[in-house]
Amino acid sequence: MKSWFKISKIAITGSTVLSLNLNKDLINLCDQSGGTMKIGYFTTRFPYKNPLTGEVIFHSHDGGVENVAYSLAVEMAKRGHEIFIFTSSINSTNSIEDYGKIKIYRYKKNFIIGQAPISLDLLYKPLISDLCLDIVHAHMGNLPAPLTALFFSMIKNKPFIITHHGDWIGGYGGLKRRIGVFLFNNYLCDFILTRTNSIIGLSESHVADSRSLQKYFSKIEVIPNGINLDDFDIPLSKEECRNLLNLPKDKSIILFVGSLTPRKAPDVLLKAMEKIVQESPDSYLVLVGEGSWKNNLKEMAKTLGIDNDVLFTGFIDDDMKILHYKAADVFVLPSLSEAFPLTLMEAAASGLPLVGSGLECFKEIIDVDCNGFLTKTGDYNDLAKKIIYLLNDKELRLKMGANSLNKVKEFSWEKVAQDTEQVYLTLTM
Repeated sequence: MKSWFKISKIAITGSTVLSLNLNKDLINLCDQSGGTMKIGYFTTRFPYKNPLTGEVIFHSHDGGVENVAYSLAVEMAKRGHEIFIFTSSINSTNSIEDYGKIKIYRYKKNFIIGQAPISLDLLYKPLISDLCLDIVHAHMGNLPAPLTALFFSMIKNKPFIITHHGDWIGGYGGLKRRIGVFLFNNYLCDFILTRTNSIIGLSESHVADSRSLQKYFSKIEVIPNGINLDDFDIPLSKEECRNLLNLPKDKSIILFVGSLTPRKAPDVLLKAMEKIVQESPDSYLVLVGEGSWKNNLKEMAKTLGIDNDVLFTGFIDDDMKILHYKAADVFVLPSLSEAFPLTLMEAAASGLPLVGSGLECFKEIIDVDCNGFLTKTGDYNDLAKKIIYLLNDKELRLKMGANSLNKVKEFSWEKVAQDTEQVYLTLTM
């Protein structure tokens, strides 16, 4: 069984990675053939995974934006298009990974803001290359990738598309982050969005609620994130997963997966957990993820007297994450802000009942009383009440988990790629 989730690691200097001078070695790729498109994806981070096999090449702390960019690129390559990824490296070297239909250009990291590696080469080197694209598509995560994509589209006179993954939330983090969020929200976001040909929003509710998107309704297409159901269909029982992860076998496991930052509200979940263990002493909370709040949350758990009932796993790879989903009884996401969270779909694909905050976008995935519950956003008492209700009713949990799996079948990366391709075709006709 253990061989199923073993990750193959390939050194960054190995045979699948060609370290090149990016400025000199990009060749002219403008010629069209076979009706396919040359699509450039600009994203500040991109997983170190082999797009042909899904094997991890090098561990990096990827989140929802990075995994969306990866899955869309892979699916577009399956549809016959040539894919070029422009992103930052996790180290101080430039490199190219060539997988046939997919080429990944990684630019050396100069410094870090928050958890984001910032590359100055990424800001300008793609602009002075001979590379020619048909479509320029940026994922609005961290800078500078969206700015590079905008300038590339302007210089090359190519259609420019943004996938908006959510508004930037200020009010926390170090000084560099606070300054960056202020500048982005007040100046750069509009500068970029005004110049797009099309904006992809992840849900109707997020588009309606987003402060950043209010002026751009006329050029927004709503295309949700997708899910690969086969990834979560593993030949292991809940008990086997707990054995592999060394998790307690006699506890009801509540699972959170996400960045440990204020936006995800893990503090609300810890406050709820204090009440949960009073009524359900066999409850156990597992928080999967890294973030700026991790140490503060650990101290908070001690203060609340629940540190023995809470496990912080830190960052884990995708295969280990799937094992955690399969080992859990309930999935909880108490976020204060989201666009269309992948983790809800991942939990649903694993057959878990879902408990989320009252965000409108959560209603796209959580059907109340069918596959889960919504709670009052930021209200730990309400959150505790709904979780306790599920923990006390195993039959309801199993029923809701089955409904979650049926619900998530509506979202596939094949459908996402098909809809995104239609946006591209409209802009290139």
